[in-house]
Amino acid sequence: MIASNVQPKVWSRLRKIKSSDKIGTAYLFSGSSGSGKEWLAVEFSKLINCETNNNDLCSSCSSCVKLSKLQHENLHCIFPMPASSKSKIGADPIKALSSDDFDFYISSLEQKSKNPFHKVQIPNARRITIDSIRFLRKSIYLKSQAPGRKIVIIFEAHLLSEGAGESANALLKILEEPPNNTSIILVTDKKSKLPLTISSRCQNIVFPNISLETAREILESEGVNNSKSMQLAIFANGNMSLAKELLSKEIDEPILEGQKIINEMITLDKLAWNNTINNFSMLAFRNPKDFIFKINLAQMWINLAFKSKNAETLNVDDLILIDTFKKFNDKHPKANLYGINQLLEELIQALSRNLYMPLVMINLLISIQTFLKGKEPEVII
Repeated sequence: MIASNVQPKVWSRLRKIKSSDKIGTAYLFSGSSGSGKEWLAVEFSKLINCETNNNDLCSSCSSCVKLSKLQHENLHCIFPMPASSKSKIGADPIKALSSDDFDFYISSLEQKSKNPFHKVQIPNARRITIDSIRFLRKSIYLKSQAPGRKIVIIFEAHLLSEGAGESANALLKILEEPPNNTSIILVTDKKSKLPLTISSRCQNIVFPNISLETAREILESEGVNNSKSMQLAIFANGNMSLAKELLSKEIDEPILEGQKIINEMITLDKLAWNNTINNFSMLAFRNPKDFIFKINLAQMWINLAFKSKNAETLNVDDLILIDTFKKFNDKHPKANLYGINQLLEELIQALSRNLYMPLVMINLLISIQTFLKGKEPEVII
């Protein structure tokens, strides 16, 4: 499947921008996770630099091929990076990565060139570092050796604001004095975390969730059978990154897996609580990516329970699953499911804030019990 079919309205707008010859210096691609923002950022770069010079991309010219592989001379990608004592002011932070992290980074780029929904997540990378923006400033004003327009894509752009926000301030200076013949594309799931001084200087392009039918078609085009592709599409709720990760982990029953995690979090039992706190705290320390994945599963299950509570169509054929959501809502008729989902989102954010995870988990479990009763917790993570 091609990007224009995944987000047709967004792609139509991007084509109009290209055809008008009024390409801006800064864009903000925002929307929920897995909605194709990163994919279309790369595709927009291809469209702008396609050698055929028409209002669509060919995907076969030298420029399109290089951009598809994220290896074009005019493309500068910025990803969250781990802190490094080896980094030098003005130097490429990629060169400061450890040998293992560098190999991981190269492998992730290769995976992303094949799977546009793949997330490049270097271990312990929790912010867009000031070194990345300094290196960008040093290189972006230089004259390009290749024809076409220079493109900067900042992935997980909300992480510019982590720490003291020095990276966001450094980028703001570039946006205030943008280099010629250059477009900067910020991509984020969390637009509200970007400073207004930055977002106001960008043309905002909002990405809606990928439709259920489109998600199913994407999965089926990769050889997933109809039944499993439908369940993955429903459970992922338009998040193709999550759907692809579910597929890669070969989880046959993602809804049941999400239910299992929720049950662990809501069971009122001292031993069960201790196990849940210890297991999730250890997972957050040893494998943050898997920790986030499990929390995403719990969020997706709560989303389905919320739809069931509001009598929305679940598109689930399994009557047992439908009955499971009904029983959950009957047992907790006053539950604030939106509040629980927010707690889970804040649990993910606690990772980047380096909070003490056992305490965070205790607060989470207590707050969930309060939300299940329809009350507001006194302590929220």
